[in-house]
Amino acid sequence: MSEAVANAALMRRYYEEVFNRRNLEFVLEHLHPDIVGHGPGIDDELRGADQVAAFSRYVFEAYDDYHFTLEETVAEGDRVVVRGRVAAVHRATGKPVRFFGITLYRLENGRIREYWRAYDRLDLYDRQLGGWRP
Repeated sequence: MSEAVANAALMRRYYEEVFNRRNLEFVLEHLHPDIVGHGPGIDDELRGADQVAAFSRYVFEAYDDYHFTLEETVAEGDRVVVRGRVAAVHRATGKPVRFFGITLYRLENGRIREYWRAYDRLDLYDRQLGGWRP
């Protein structure tokens, strides 16, 4: 199995385990200890496995019925792009939300080492949640 095929398979499993099954142990097992996460804002950055895991916990606390539908993965070497959609209920407002996102991952020795995430926060916070901010 090529590196790209193995990395794409890991990312598909990661999304299923983490976002659809809320398996935080899987997060910690598959993040490099020195992971760096970028985005979605230009200045948004998470450093280290503990910060990335804390963000996952925040997502689980902020949204009920969170479900990620993986629509596409594209892999080359140590990079994997994941494109998908989220449907959930925002706990603080009780409003249903839907958004899409694209994330580019860089993997190192079977662990996520770095990522760049983009999704439409303006639509999510302003249109769907009526100006609510975290």
